[in-house]
Amino acid sequence: MDVFDQQFANFFTSFFATKQQGTEIFGFVTTGGEILNAAIMFCAPFIISKIGSKNALLLAGLIMSTRIIGSAFATSAAQVVVLKMLHMFEVPFLLVGSFKYITQVFDVRCSATVYLIGFCFSKQLSMIFMSYFAGQLYDQLGFKPTYMALGAVVLTFTLVSAFTLSGRRPAGLTGKSRVVES
Repeated sequence: MDVFDQQFANFFTSFFATKQQGTEIFGFVTTGGEILNAAIMFCAPFIISKIGSKNALLLAGLIMSTRIIGSAFATSAAQVVVLKMLHMFEVPFLLVGSFKYITQVFDVRCSATVYLIGFCFSKQLSMIFMSYFAGQLYDQLGFKPTYMALGAVVLTFTLVSAFTLSGRRPAGLTGKSRVVES
């Protein structure tokens, strides 16, 4: 997602008469999207409680792959605006879903460590390799083939996650920190 978003502003502005007009509209769309993102973030815990954290993460992956692959097929400014606005749904489901999944599947005492290593560190580490890969594709093939490749990677991970993420808490974990008496 982050590797895709690094160059999306340049892609977005290419759909407008001038780079200045594209940058201006990108600013408005991003601002509007962040306001809506905050509103959805407020509602996300309630929605995720209903659909489950695994489903929230899968939904975030599907939105992400739709946004990236859809960008490869975008032919108008209106289409890239709609694709950019999908980001407001993706982020709340990814973040809240990740936190909820971690606390449901792992012992709560380990949740901060799991988040930092399993989510943050692995995300940053993968960005090192994906940035290089995407940069090479941008230079050699341009935006559209690069977006197809990145979208295929996201979709593949989402499909694998459908089978590998646990939908329930392992036996023996209560999700609550226990105080050890001495």
